[in-house]
Amino acid sequence: QKWNDTLPMFPLGTFACNILGCALSGSIGSLLAGNPGPEESIVLVSMISGFAGSLSTLATFLVEVLNRIDPILFQLDGAQYALITVFWGMVVGLVTNQATNWADEL
Repeated sequence: QKWNDTLPMFPLGTFACNILGCALSGSIGSLLAGNPGPEESIVLVSMISGFAGSLSTLATFLVEVLNRIDPILFQLDGAQYALITVFWGMVVGLVTNQATNWADEL
């Protein structure tokens, strides 16, 4: 709540949590690509769906997007926030997912 009040038209706290969740999902997902054993797979999938999934707050994200859209006044701050979040989420997820490939090449 403290970070969300910093910029009234952009919920910085929710944005930071969602991007951190994408980073965790991407980095842990890259570990799954290395064909771990069955026990390790269960732990890694549980970490992605449990910790990173609960950290990235989809319900709060949707509420904040819809609260920032007003079709009568043509305020589309929610759409702008949604596009920025989805773009940076994809970028961070891709970078953290490919980090192990880049580290192996060094």
